[in-house]
Formats: sequence, structure tokens, C-alpha cells
Amino acid sequence: MSQLNDFLVRIPDKPDVLATRVSNLQAHMAGLKGLVESGTIVMSGPTLAEHPKTADAGLAINGSAWLVRANTEDDVRAIVANDIYAKIGVWDVENVTVTPFKCAVRKPL
Repeated sequence: MSQLNDFLVRIPDKPDVLATRVSNLQAHMAGLKGLVESGTIVMSGPTLAEHPKTADAGLAINGSAWLVRANTEDDVRAIVANDIYAKIGVWDVENVTVTPFKCAVRKPL
């Protein structure tokens, strides 16, 4: 029986892709839906260069971060590669970092 492991995943964006990222957000979220529902992706969201200084300031998005439950790092990388953001060149898949992680506290939303 294989055991699921936790992985922290940091996926940087390529330069100047914000418009492409935003215009494909719905397709990206649709692709994540089954992974979230199955518990494979536990947490997901954009990473920021900095937090907005005002409520009406835009987000300085520079990539994505995930907490993934999978058997192996290769499984995680396959999930990343299958995402629309990887397929259309939003993500810099050559510089993805996948870090083994042991979650000590997990609280359901």
C-alpha cells in the first residue's frame, strides 16, 4: 500500500504573463477542482512580490504555491505539468520547487 506524502510546491511565473494568467483563471480553477475535491491539493493560491499597500491596489502576482498530497515528487511534477498554466507558458516549470513536508497541524475549513 502506498502512502501519501505532503509536498510544498512553489511555481514561479514567467515574466510578463499576468494578462495571460488572468484570462485563463477560470480554466485553471476548473482544472484544480477535482484535485481539491479528492484531497490531492490541500492549499493553493498565487504568490505575491508583496502585499498590496491599499485596498484598491492590484496584486503583484509572481507565481503559485500549493500544498499537495501525493506518493512521489514525480507525481507532483506531473500534476503541475498537466495544469493549463504550465501548458500555455504562464508558469516557469523549469524552476518549480517541490519540497517534502510533514504537516503537523491540519485544520479543515
